[in-house]
Amino acid sequence: MKEPLHFRCENVVRMSNSVNAYWLRLLDSERYDECDYGKHLLLKYPDTTNKVQRRNYSIAGRPDKGVIEIAVKRQRDHGVSASIHQSLTQNSMLIAEGVSGGLTSTSLLRYGTVLMVCAGVGVTLPLGLVRGLAALADQGAQVPDVNLIVCVPQLNALLFFTELLALQARHPWLSVATFVTRERVREGISYLTSGRPDPVRLADRMPVPDAIVLCGSSSFVADWECKLLGIFPNAVILDQHQLDSGSTRLPALSPPAIESACKLMLTDSNRVITALRGDTLLQTLEVHGVVIPSQCRMGICGRCSVRLIEGEVESTSEIGLTTIERERGYRLACCSRPVSEVIELEL
Repeated sequence: MKEPLHFRCENVVRMSNSVNAYWLRLLDSERYDECDYGKHLLLKYPDTTNKVQRRNYSIAGRPDKGVIEIAVKRQRDHGVSASIHQSLTQNSMLIAEGVSGGLTSTSLLRYGTVLMVCAGVGVTLPLGLVRGLAALADQGAQVPDVNLIVCVPQLNALLFFTELLALQARHPWLSVATFVTRERVREGISYLTSGRPDPVRLADRMPVPDAIVLCGSSSFVADWECKLLGIFPNAVILDQHQLDSGSTRLPALSPPAIESACKLMLTDSNRVITALRGDTLLQTLEVHGVVIPSQCRMGICGRCSVRLIEGEVESTSEIGLTTIERERGYRLACCSRPVSEVIELEL
């Protein structure tokens, strides 16, 4: 087992009202190559109650030799993201247990065309992959054609927007389309579109992708995966954890019947509740008034992990879990839906 990584915060950049980017210098420069674009940094950081937690953050950039960049969205709770926004300042020290992930810019070189679709702060992973591809292209590598679809609710939620436009202007292999879903964009703005993107219409205007990268909330990822695999059945869905384990596709969640229900047994309280197979475990628990820690709701932070004692679930992401946690039966409640008739969980 490798030693932890130690970082010093060199810069804090406010990207929006709720998102900060942090430039972190790795003190052991010989291990910098481990921190590749697209990989995940497993931080150990106290929440606002001073309890140390583990959270995964995408390595979105390498702005200087020995420096990596992560972006953190502040949540309105007492979790790690709120604590980072409050206490991580210039010259602060922090520790990472390590770096994980096989979904990197280099791993994309095997494909001819890649489609990336992201929502909100989920743009950090595609951004890191595109930045890495740009660096490889500058070194003379043959990189894939990339179509990047970015969705944000309002204009003030745009992240790294200017840089993405500049990357598109500089590199002929990159095409970026940005959709503002809850705010009207005035006519005549060619690089912004109002409303939600229609996958079918988008498919008519782009080449068939060899691979697809999806980033966002669990419901966003599940919805787009279902639609895109219907349009591009031969495309490979790339997932950070699945690449770690040697696979490249998570099974798409089949749309369940509304009346399809199962029993959810909670060992901590000996309580039995009814769960719909179309809802995530987190949604079910919240509906029944069971409060568990949650933060990103997209399978990255790992805060909503629960232990599966009995039964079977389908998961769209396990990025926020360590290998040991997965082996011990932990699943992310925000990204897992019940399959079997009876599910037993330890919260």
